[in-house]
Formats: sequence, structure tokens, C-alpha cells
Amino acid sequence: MSRSVATEQSDFESKMLLVKQKKKQAEHDKRLLVNRIALLKKEERKAYKKIEKTKERAQEVLTVRIEHERHHSERVARHARNERRRKLEAEANKASEAEARRNRQLAMQHVQQLKFAKVREARSEAAQARDEIRAEQLADVVEKQRKRAEVKEHEAKLRERKQQEMQGILKRNRKAYERKVKEEEKATLLREKEVARMEREEMKLIQKLKKTQVMQQQAFEDLENALNGDLSHLTQVEEPSPVKRRPATP
Repeated sequence: MSRSVATEQSDFESKMLLVKQKKKQAEHDKRLLVNRIALLKKEERKAYKKIEKTKERAQEVLTVRIEHERHHSERVARHARNERRRKLEAEANKASEAEARRNRQLAMQHVQQLKFAKVREARSEAAQARDEIRAEQLADVVEKQRKRAEVKEHEAKLRERKQQEMQGILKRNRKAYERKVKEEEKATLLREKEVARMEREEMKLIQKLKKTQVMQQQAFEDLENALNGDLSHLTQVEEPSPVKRRPATP
């Protein structure tokens, strides 16, 4: 009967110890999960902040692009107005020349001799005027081409600088993310090592407890033999040495 009570008590203690260990492990796992969830939420908030900054940057780039397009449209409109003005001036010149020719034809009817002189003089002046107009138009075209080339070069430099800035931002963000990932991997490895160490320590404690239970059972048997008057089977029970606990790794 004593052995039955001892066995029952031993089973109860074993079950109680197992329940406590499971409870402790569950609490430990819960703390780990809480920490991981908090870290994930923090990373999510950081990701949303980065998204907002990227959207703001994209809006700035879009605003600059719209402004450039507006300036380009204004330049195109000015060029079109200048072209229309030149066409009107050319048509007015043509009308003036036609009127002059009619006047000369009338004058030719009255003074035949003066007609040829005036015609030669008018042609010479017209040729000179046309040459001057062509020279001025050519210079104007060359100047406008030069300005357009300068504008295109400036816009190309702006685009290149914006692209370099965006690449720098992406590179810094990528490095920061990789650094965070490495830190998380390192922390996870440390936690896994700590869990493995705690599992090994748990196995040692279980083995030591089993040995203690065997010695306890032997002590009960020796006590029962002593009460019955038989001292030949008494055994010396060694007191189990205390378990050395390693400090937990933070």
C-alpha cells in the first residue's frame, strides 16, 4: 500500500511538473509571438511611411514635369504667333509689291523712258530688301534653334539629376531594408539557440528527476524493510546535487 501511495504521489508530481513546464513554455512562446507581432506592426508602419514619402516625391516630379510642359506649350504658341505674323507681313509685302507694279505700269504709259529706270531701281531695291529679309530670317532661325538646343540640354540635365536622386533614394532604402533583415535573422538565430539550450536543460532535469524518483522509491522500500525488521537490504540514498542554471540569454 505504501508503494502504491508513493507511486501515485510520484505520478502526481510528475504530471504537475509537466503541466507547469508546458504552461511556462506556452507563456514563453506567447511573449515571443507578442514581440514578433509588435515588430511586424512597426515594420508595417515604417513601410507605410516610406510609401507616403515615395508618393510625395512622385507628386513633386509630376509637378515639375507639368511645369516643363507648360513652358514648352508657351514656347510653341509664341513660335506659332511669330510664324503667323511673318506670313501676314509677307502677304502685306506681296500686296504692296503688286500695288507698286500697277502704279509702275500706269507710269509706263505716260513716261516710257522713266519706266525702265524706275523698274531697274525698284528691282534692285526689292532684291536687296529680299536679301536683307532672308538674312534676318536666317539669323532668327539660327538663334531659335540655338535656344531650343539649350532648353533641351537643360531639360535633359534636369531629368538625369532627378533620376540620379531617385536611384540614390532607392539604394539607401534597399540597404536599410537589408540591414533590418539581417538584424532580424540574427535575433531569430539567438532565440532559436536559447530555445534549444532550454530544451537540453529540460531533458537534463527530466533525467535527474527520474533518477531522484528511483532513489525515492528505493528509500521507501528500505523504510518498509526496516519496519519489518529486515536491515540487510538497506541502501544508502545519495542526495541529488542541485541543478546549475545557466543565465538566460537576453
